[in-house]
Parts: sequence; C-alpha cells; structure tokens
Amino acid sequence: MKTALLRGLLASAAVLGFATSAAAAVPTSADIVKAADGRIPQFMSCLREQEVALVGAHRGGPLAEHPENSTVTFDFTTSLAPVFIETDVQQTFDGVLFMNHDGVLDRNTTGHGVIAEQPWARIAKLKQRDPTGQPVDQSPQTLAEVLAFAKDRVLLLLDVKPQTDASLLMAEVDKAGAAGRVMFLAYTIPQAQALRRAKPDAVLALPVFDREQLAKAKAAGLVDGKLLAMVRPGQVDATFIPELEALGATVMSGTYASAQSPDALYRTRADAALYQSFAQQGPRLIVSNRPLAAAEAMLADPTYARRLQACGVAR
Repeated sequence: MKTALLRGLLASAAVLGFATSAAAAVPTSADIVKAADGRIPQFMSCLREQEVALVGAHRGGPLAEHPENSTVTFDFTTSLAPVFIETDVQQTFDGVLFMNHDGVLDRNTTGHGVIAEQPWARIAKLKQRDPTGQPVDQSPQTLAEVLAFAKDRVLLLLDVKPQTDASLLMAEVDKAGAAGRVMFLAYTIPQAQALRRAKPDAVLALPVFDREQLAKAKAAGLVDGKLLAMVRPGQVDATFIPELEALGATVMSGTYASAQSPDALYRTRADAALYQSFAQQGPRLIVSNRPLAAAEAMLADPTYARRLQACGVAR
C-alpha cells in the first residue's frame, strides 16, 4: 500500500514537472540506453557538443521500502525519470559478483561481517534494508540479475569495488551481452588499467580532481574518448573542464557532496536552477541521491529534451 501510494504521488509530481518540456517528447531511461547502446563514446561526445547533462541515480535512488542497489528500486526510479543507474559491485569469498556498496553486510542487509570472507550461499539468504534500516522482502542480487534487468531499460554505471576481479567482471558482462550498455567506475589508476586490460574498449570513470591526477591519468594512457573524468566543479579553475573535454574526456560529478549541494538544497521546481547551474559548469553526467528531483529540474529547461533528442534520445 505504501509503495503504491508513493509511486502515485511521485508519478503525479513527475507528470506535472515534466509536462513543460513540450518542445520534444519527454525522454525515458529506455530511450537513453537505446541511444547509447554500442556507441557510448560517441554518445558522450554528443552530450558534450550539445552541452546537456544526463542524470544518474546514485545506488539506484533508494527510498523507503526501496533499498539501494536493487532492481525493485531501479524499476521504480526508471519508471518515473529519464536516468542512468549507478550501482555497486562486490565479490564474495567464492567469486560471485553481486550488488552492495559497503564491504560489510551490516548496514544495508540483515547479515553481518565482511563480504570477501563469506560465500554467496549465505549472503543470498539475507534480506536487504531500506534507507530507514527496515528489512524488505528483497534479497541481495547478483550482477547477472541486474544486467538482465537493465537490458533495453537503462544504461548502467558499475561502481567496481577494489577487491572485485576485473577479468571476472568483464566475463560476466560479456556473458550477458551487455558490454555496449555498461560503463565502469574505478578508484585508482591501477584498477582502471586492470579494467582496460580486461576490456580495452571499456568506458571508465576515474577521479581526476586536479591537474596532478590528470597528468598521472595521461601518463597511464587513460585520457581519451572512453574516459569519464570525475571532477568537483567548485574546486577547479574555469579552464579545467574545457581542457578535459578538449582531450576527449566527459566530465562526471556528484550533486550530493555537501550541505550546499543541489541535493541538499532542492525543494520544489522553483529551485530547478540549482541543478541547472551545476550542469552548466560542465558535467555531462551528474550523479544524484535525489534523481527524481534532478531529472525534474533538468526537464524544467524547455531545451533539455530537444538537446537529448539531438543525441538520438527519444528521436
């Protein structure tokens, strides 16, 4: 009952908020993955040319009764807003890849202990917890399940936790036929290099917070049209993001890092400029803890849907 009511209220708000973008058909998450599938670098190039940002749902956009990193939540979010999904991959003791942010089970499942020390058979019996800490009728899900869910529905950004084996990960992605609709997030240059060795065409997100990190990424051969450079717009000079784009990289930023972030300050569509101004600083991918609000703000710009359409979205 609560879930149905929440979906109804949010859907009504979404319709009211998105209806102003009549210049082009309102895009969907499925439209985005259709436009990007098999050509993610070219799609990112178009986003840069059009100066338009995609909204990413951080951990899928968890809410009450909707746990993070769950297809229940992914389905809910993508049914209401045009987004891509950012989700986290961990590896069990016996080599099963599944979705969880933390390296331990305690916070967001009914289990306890370090993931890398436990077999999948034990983890599979657990229940997930929603953001309020309440258990829900949903068990942790494997990467294979998530890849199957996402087919023709949503573009994925897999946050690859450091202990995850790159070759095993890429084999799972290939087995699902998902290589053309998945991006990957690495934390370090060695991890990014391992992912590229396993899949040379992989589109990778990597922290590039300053010119020192940029120089190291260049030296490692990672700065090209397949790089999603993670940048904090308010902490770099005005030339940094254009420099990255000139090198072929696409900038990705989060909107949840501080008490002054768009996620913290947004209340109604009257605050749409918070997200719009953030995007105008140069990120073409903005990852949000409030993806429905961020998408509503983007769609409040009457040119937004048209610029996405120029990149093949909802054409």
